[in-house]
Parts: sequence; C-alpha cells; structure tokens
Amino acid sequence: MTEERDNIGKYLVKKGIITEEQLVAALKRQKNTSQRLGSILIEQEFATQRQVIEALAQQFNLECVNLDEGSVDTSLVSIFFPEKMREWKIVPVKLKDDTLTVAITDPLDINMLQRLKYLSGYKIVPVLATPEEIETCINKCFGPLQHMEDALHEIVTEKRGDTGEKEMSLQDLQVAVKEAPVVKLVNSIISEAIKSESSDIHFEPQRERVRVRYRIDGLLYEKFTVPKGLQPPVTSRIKIMAGMDIAERRRPQDGRIGLMIGDREYDIRVSTLPDIYGEKVVLRILDKKSIRIHLGSLGLDEQERDIVEKLISYPYGIILVTGPTGSGKTTTLYSVLNKLNDTTRNIVTVEDPIEYELEGVNQTAVNVRANYTFATGMRHILRQDPDIVMIGEIRDVETAEIAIQAALTGHLVFSTLHTNNAPSAIIRLLNMNIEPFLISSSVIAVIAQRLVRKVCDHCAEEIAIPGDIKKDIADLLPNIAEAKCVKGKGCDHCNGIGYRGRTAIYEIMPITQEIRDLVLRRATEQEISDVALAQGMRTLQASGLKKVLEKNTTIEEVMRVAFVKRI
Repeated sequence: MTEERDNIGKYLVKKGIITEEQLVAALKRQKNTSQRLGSILIEQEFATQRQVIEALAQQFNLECVNLDEGSVDTSLVSIFFPEKMREWKIVPVKLKDDTLTVAITDPLDINMLQRLKYLSGYKIVPVLATPEEIETCINKCFGPLQHMEDALHEIVTEKRGDTGEKEMSLQDLQVAVKEAPVVKLVNSIISEAIKSESSDIHFEPQRERVRVRYRIDGLLYEKFTVPKGLQPPVTSRIKIMAGMDIAERRRPQDGRIGLMIGDREYDIRVSTLPDIYGEKVVLRILDKKSIRIHLGSLGLDEQERDIVEKLISYPYGIILVTGPTGSGKTTTLYSVLNKLNDTTRNIVTVEDPIEYELEGVNQTAVNVRANYTFATGMRHILRQDPDIVMIGEIRDVETAEIAIQAALTGHLVFSTLHTNNAPSAIIRLLNMNIEPFLISSSVIAVIAQRLVRKVCDHCAEEIAIPGDIKKDIADLLPNIAEAKCVKGKGCDHCNGIGYRGRTAIYEIMPITQEIRDLVLRRATEQEISDVALAQGMRTLQASGLKKVLEKNTTIEEVMRVAFVKRI
C-alpha cells in the first residue's frame, strides 16, 4: 500500500500537478488518518479528481474514460441495484458478448470487482472515471428527479378529490403531510437541490401553481412546478420538518432542519413569508463540509495572497471586508480565522447567525430578542481575554466605536461592511460620525470582493472578446486586440448553464500613511481611490479581467458583477 501511495504522489509531482512540499504534507496527514492519498490531495485542493484518477490509471495500466464524452449504454443500469451502484461508485458502460465494461473509482477494491462478476454473470473489465462523473451518470437514471416525478404521478393518480383549490383543514394537513407521496416529493426537491449544489430553494406560490426555483452559483433558476392543490401539504411538511407551527399562516416564521446524507451534515434554515397566494418558503442550505476555509481556495492570486498574509500577521488593528450580501465575505473571514487559529491564540466571534462551526474558535450568536446585539456581544467578548475578534457586521455607530477601541487596545479585529468598493468603506465610517483620527489609527486594510461564476471545465471553449465589450474595457486590459477569453457551451456537468462553481475577485487597499493623511482631512472617495491606485491597488474590475485572461471566468460574468453603468 505504501508503494501505491508513493507512486501516485511521484507521478503527480513528475507531471507538475503537485509540489514535493504538498506531497510531504499529504503523506504526513495520511499517517494520522485512514484516508487514501488521492482523497487527501483532492480534499486539500492540491489536485483534481480527474488528475488523481489519471494517475491511478497510469499506475494500474487501466483505461481512463470520460463518461460525459464516452458512450454509456443506460439500458445496462438495471444489472445492478442503484443503492449498490452508489455505494460502490460504479456504473456499467458497455456490454460486448460476455464482457461487461464497468467504470469504477477504486482499482484496489478486488472484492467489489468479484461481487460485480458474481452479480452480473459477466466477465468484468474495469475502467476508471471520477466519482463525480459516476454520480452524475447514476442520477440520470435513479436520481432525485426521477423520485420527484414518481411522487407527483403517485399524488395525482390518487385524485385527492376536494383538496384541490379548497382550503385544507388543520386535521387534513396533519394527515396529508405524513403520507408517503408528500414526504417523497419534499425529500426529492431537497435532495435534487443538494445534488445541484444549490444554496437556496424557493417555493413561490403563484395564482395557479407553485414555482420551485434553485439558487445555483448566485443566480435563480426555475426547476419545477408543483400543482396548486399540493401547496398546503408541501408547505406544512416543510414547516413540520423545521419545527414550525403549521396552524400559523399569517405571520413569518423561522425554523431549522438538520440532515445527514451519507457522511455529510447539512444545516437547512427555513423562512416563511405570507404572500398574496399563500406562504412563500425559502430554504437556505448550508453544507458544513463544503465551506472552503483555506486561503488558497478563495481565488486570491499569488500577489493578493502575499498581501493578505502580511496584513493578518499584524498584532492589532481592524481589517474590513466589504461587499454586498452573498459576495463571500463570511467565507473570507472564516478562511483568515482558520489560518490564524492555533493553540497560542484566543479567537472569539460574534455572528448573526453562526453559519459554520470552526473547531478551536469560540463562536457566539446575536439574539435580538434577548437584547444580545453585536455591540453587547463585543463588550462581553473583550472581558474574555481575546487575541483576535471577528464581528459579523458593523451595523451601527456603537458597534463601530467598540471595534475601534478593541483595535486600539491591542486586539486584531475583523468585520464586514456593505459598501461597493474598498475606498467607500472609509467614507461609510466617516458618515457614521466616527472621528477621522480614530479611523486612521485603527483601520489597517479594507478588502472589497465579489463572487464570479467559473466556466465549466468540461464545456469551455475559447472565443474572441466581443467587440461591443472591448470599448468598455480598453483602458483596463492591455493588448486587448490579441486577448482571448472562454465561454461554456453547457453540458451535463453544469446542467447546461456553462458555469460551475464560483471564485472571488478582490480589491485590497492597505491603509498607508498617505491614505491616513487623506482620512484625517476627510478626503473624498475619489481622492482616496486615486492614491490607492497610484500605490498599486488592483480594482475589482482589473481583478476580474485578470481572471478572464486566465480563462477562469467569462467577460460577461465580470461585467455583470463588477461594472456599474451610470445613467
């Protein structure tokens, strides 16, 4: 087994996919766990699933297939039970004479290959594919969508009679929400959202139907339509799962669902809102294992990462992360805290709410009903002998003043503001009537950020930058005439969208002595911006265009999130 691990690592090092240092770190971690080396490399984002599978194929002299491009005979899936296909991570690819070609992920599992031969009655020829591709292939035949269609068909064929457009009684609802078809329907909608890597599910009552939309990579997509007659039992089923009152329909409610799917734990926040056609329900899906808490996974390039690591090494001061809701500010702060987290520091956070649990970090949640706000939380935190403090958001003058006092008394403070760019954060603090000398002596940096969708690796194609866009970005992009970009055509891996996953673009503004002088004399946002740019600050637009040239995202995506056209 040691030889197998070393060979994979050496192959990846030889190909320039990982470094010797990364291999040593992965092998060191493997000694303390039962994980395979490939799994660790993928988890640490040193290598991709495809790169690890190709290394295994090279070592074991097996064919490495791409199930997206290859021909898969879907009629063969009935040979094995879907539960076993998921458990073993296998899918039949083709059958010729008495030989069955099966895509697998683990060439070392000899027992599994013997079971496949016994169950199928065929000779087994293994080929390698990524777990992601195999899961996608299985979902096409046995996934949540199929369960959802079965559930809807089952409910419709039952013909529930008078429950159609009429108001269901509380007693009827209590019976309906426990029936298998409704349970299956709700579970399938949630399961499909998780499979699609959605962050939110919206159940939106319309006049004659219920629209179900998923938020994927920041944008909403309509996925399903639930018959209007099923609106009451579906809504009530969700409310029961979230511990909410199904009899209360006139007031907003909040609840929470905890789910375990496989080895992954999901925390689902549920919110209801009375609407003209019924209750609108929104589910926020939080995957506790999906958050990327390594600085290297945020999208920072080498120059930006060096700046951030230098800034967070300061012993005291305030670092502000700015941007609109949903721009990844909390993830950035968690990544920074994870970098700083060790046994020599006391790190305390006050959040609203606590989105993810960080081991070794003391986290407390705001409770407005108990009059426990960011400001009151900060006062108590400072009595807890902290070294580093993270405030979820500076919303008022009181919180801002306490944060500044904490920074001035030797604490490193992190927080967020809702501003469009880095220089405007200074203006926001000035407009909150914070004294200029307090800002200049406490704030050490402002980081503005946005999230842009990444082009799907499986269907990206190179194109020229559209002519109408060239005019808008000519000043920011040198040699624009020769520049190329990419665009996703849409495939099964990205659900036909052309994008999959997101990365961040940054505008990092260290507070230099020149900027401190501008703050003291209450300079304008433009004056601060001009000095910061002269000192080397890269704007959000420039950061986004750099990722376009690196073919990580599209020009349209950067234009959407980072360019604001003035009327």
